[in-house]
Amino acid sequence: MYRILIVLFIVAAGIAGFRLGIRESGDGLGADTPPRSPLDSILSESTGVQLRAVEARDLLLRRILESDTYLPAMIAESDSVLRRWAERRVDPLRVLVERSSVPGVTPEKHRAVRDAFRRWERVPEIPVDFVYVSPGENADVTVRWIQAFSIERAGQAHIGWQSNGWIREGTLTLATHTRDGYPLSTDAVFTVAIHEIGHLLGLGHSDDPEDVMYPVTGVHDLTSRDRRTAMMLYSLPPGRSWAR
Repeated sequence: MYRILIVLFIVAAGIAGFRLGIRESGDGLGADTPPRSPLDSILSESTGVQLRAVEARDLLLRRILESDTYLPAMIAESDSVLRRWAERRVDPLRVLVERSSVPGVTPEKHRAVRDAFRRWERVPEIPVDFVYVSPGENADVTVRWIQAFSIERAGQAHIGWQSNGWIREGTLTLATHTRDGYPLSTDAVFTVAIHEIGHLLGLGHSDDPEDVMYPVTGVHDLTSRDRRTAMMLYSLPPGRSWAR
């Protein structure tokens, strides 16, 4: 707990620095750069007068500690680096769900993957929409199928990001069978997909087994805590300003 408190104090300092204009150049993000953070309201008094940096740090630290989210666990897990997509509503993320001859891939499993993306898309605080593309078209996110992993898992997410924390691409790999060769049901594919899409969006693992983002999940829908954590993640600036 002491380690997390120290990390969060530095997190708060990073936010204050970001608010005062200390931020990385963005590596040519241009129009992808999101609007000002909703946390600007935290950094101002009700009269609209800007708080001093130390007051802003203390207030933000309290808000994070008091929030019912797993952001503290995420920060500790990720070496204090937050990663997320820039706003992608006007230009939605292009998703390619690969057609595959892998045994066990069915139209129902394809629909389950789309349903999982749609479930995250329905969280209004995440400014990211999805559009599906065909093979040969440029894709930001690719969903691939394999028959089974060599270890005990059914899905894996990989994201590529810039040094400033903005995610630029992602790959989701889903299995159709367990390592021991047992077929995974359509419902199981949906459950795995909704967890791994959370990683594609930048979320880390929850510390509560009742959340979708717990490392070993059996949860079939987002919890209010999953949504609150995503909302907080997408209201904060990403990158290494969070590092110790």
